[in-house]
Amino acid sequence: MRRTLLGFLLAAALPAAASAEMGFYGWGVRLGLAEDPDQFVVGFQQDLGEFAERLRFQPSLELGLGDDHTIVVGTLPVHYRFKTSASVTPYAGGGLQVAWIDRETRRRDDSEVEISPVILGGVEWSLRSGNDLFLELHLAGDAHDTKLVVGWMFRAR
Repeated sequence: MRRTLLGFLLAAALPAAASAEMGFYGWGVRLGLAEDPDQFVVGFQQDLGEFAERLRFQPSLELGLGDDHTIVVGTLPVHYRFKTSASVTPYAGGGLQVAWIDRETRRRDDSEVEISPVILGGVEWSLRSGNDLFLELHLAGDAHDTKLVVGWMFRAR
């Protein structure tokens, strides 16, 4: 039974892997606002391409400042890009985030590392220059309850 299931999974994954286009496709900057704790967020991301049709891997690293917290968040998301004929592409996805959270209290500094799932969605606009603008909303995750980020992706040529 296990061999049959493993064989089925491999057969299903081979066409996706054959069409995979992994590599370095660009990098971008991210700016935004987060809630609980209320913070200004700045960071960068990379576009590492699609590992299956319309499934893109786009990791990011962000620094959040404010509300007596310093938070560094690394996110490993997978974006499902919806098929459209316009220059605007909506996407939705999720993944894991690793957050280093430093709470500054009167008595002492309190820091911890948390790993949690993240759910996200956004819209990406292709520009004439070949670069992209995006607007992204993060829900869930231990670092922030919600986060709204705007960014610019510089495409590798």
